[in-house]
Amino acid sequence: MMYWGWNGGLAGWTIIGGLIWLAIIALFVFVIVRLVSGPRRGDRYWTQQPRPDDPEEILRARFARGEIAPDEFEQRLEVLRRTRPTAPPTK
Repeated sequence: MMYWGWNGGLAGWTIIGGLIWLAIIALFVFVIVRLVSGPRRGDRYWTQQPRPDDPEEILRARFARGEIAPDEFEQRLEVLRRTRPTAPPTK
């Protein structure tokens, strides 16, 4: 019996199945490339860099720019560490 172009309705499922496999392969390639490429600058989920709004980092940046004196830096750093006992270790 001839179906005159109908193909039993499988053409739609073939296209959908192909698109699903294409999406799976694309996801696999993306994950592999992401793992192989390593961390990127500014990507907090891949690096162990401190957050830019970390109080100790802000204090260090102000000291580096010369906005505060060394004795004031040490005093403020001590206050920060006393008030925040779970501070991450410094480098």
